[in-house]
Amino acid sequence: MKKISLILGGLALGAAIMLIPQSSKATIIGSKHDFYASTNYWIGGTVNWLSTSSTNVCGECHTIHHAPDPTRGPLWIHTPTAQTFKTYDQGGSETFPSGVTVQLGSSSLSCLGCHDGTVAINSQDALNSGIITTAVKGGTPVYTKSSAVVIEVNGGQDDLTHMHPIGVSYNACIAQLPAGELNGTGTAFNAPGSPTVGNMLKNGNVECSSCHDIHRTLGTSTTSGIYTIASGQNLCLGCHNK
Repeated sequence: MKKISLILGGLALGAAIMLIPQSSKATIIGSKHDFYASTNYWIGGTVNWLSTSSTNVCGECHTIHHAPDPTRGPLWIHTPTAQTFKTYDQGGSETFPSGVTVQLGSSSLSCLGCHDGTVAINSQDALNSGIITTAVKGGTPVYTKSSAVVIEVNGGQDDLTHMHPIGVSYNACIAQLPAGELNGTGTAFNAPGSPTVGNMLKNGNVECSSCHDIHRTLGTSTTSGIYTIASGQNLCLGCHNK
């Protein structure tokens, strides 16, 4: 009888576990970068072409066919920024290593397509008959809120010297800075899933997406519009040995 009770108890426990909702990896769907679900955050509640019934959240920035230029990013269809930028090496910082050059990667330039404040969310490019054309979905340009434009404008040039350096080689920084100031690329990063510092780099460079996980492939935050992969000092200490 005792053995039967144990078996039945085990079956009941197994059934209960099966009923517990299983956690799954978060995605861009339902995030602040899901322009169908979070219209009010990004564009101030403006009524436009966005529809909560859409099943193509990815299509705001990516396309399957007629991608205009592979150097913009993976199948990138969102109109890129045409701005020139004052980068961190031009800011006169005493701590920025003088031997490190800045070259903004396609991932950072993709972010700046919206966050420079000059390109509408619903502006898209496509390649047709060998010609790149630009179209504004819905006919009326829709821009991000001014609070989501993270760079300051200096005349006709956008100024990136008021934010963390991007477009810089991590290994070049290690070589130029005092020994031990930066963790090695094989060091475990302070984030879910324990990626390494090297996992956070883009082609070996620090870019916007090194800290901002907009597709939520690592982070699962539902409260931050930027979906950082780690919070507070853990984000900084993932790379900086302080």
